[in-house]
Amino acid sequence: MKNIDKNLWLILFPRIVLGLFIVLNIIAILSYSGGTFHNSLNPGYSFTRNFLSDLGRTVSFSGEVNFLSAQLFNMSLILSGGVFTLFYFHVWKVFSENGQQLLVLIGSFFGALGGLSLVGVGLTPGNLYLDLHIIFAIWLFRFFFVASLCYSWVIFRHTSFENKYALGYIVFTFSILLYILVSEIGPNPKISPFSLTLQVISQKIILFVFLCSIYIQTLGLQKMRE
Repeated sequence: MKNIDKNLWLILFPRIVLGLFIVLNIIAILSYSGGTFHNSLNPGYSFTRNFLSDLGRTVSFSGEVNFLSAQLFNMSLILSGGVFTLFYFHVWKVFSENGQQLLVLIGSFFGALGGLSLVGVGLTPGNLYLDLHIIFAIWLFRFFFVASLCYSWVIFRHTSFENKYALGYIVFTFSILLYILVSEIGPNPKISPFSLTLQVISQKIILFVFLCSIYIQTLGLQKMRE
């Protein structure tokens, strides 16, 4: 029964929520009511001029109600954040028997905080709770950076876990670091359309790497438990 429970939270549920996240966000993008920070007349969603969080606005930059897009996007974040929080709650048990308990606990603690921050982003649409939304969005990457840094080392050192599966976390770790640097010291997206595009594309890249790293992690855990 314990093995079934672990397989659900470590393999099945993360994969399901990844699929749901992609599907819900595709529909949210298609139903976004339009507008960017610099151009309220822009039709629909712009892959290079709209942040993902724009999908969660209850009223888009065009001034129109953005009900369906907001509901789907925010739901995808809340579901994903909840599953990732529980993922880190369970995954530490897999690696805690390898003499790296402290590093595993630190990684899982910050990973769970990252998951909760993802939930926080979904509960605070940017047009309603901008300050809270920004705090959650900033700290979720910082929390996940610590978690991925810890687990990169733990997985690499684990005797039953193939090192190639540590690559997902290693790539994610360096990608988060680069993203944090771009978002913190890069140009303010409010300054110009170019600055907005740079920040938006960097966010899309880190999202892609994050989704891939989670999936790769489930592959490694599945292989380990076979």
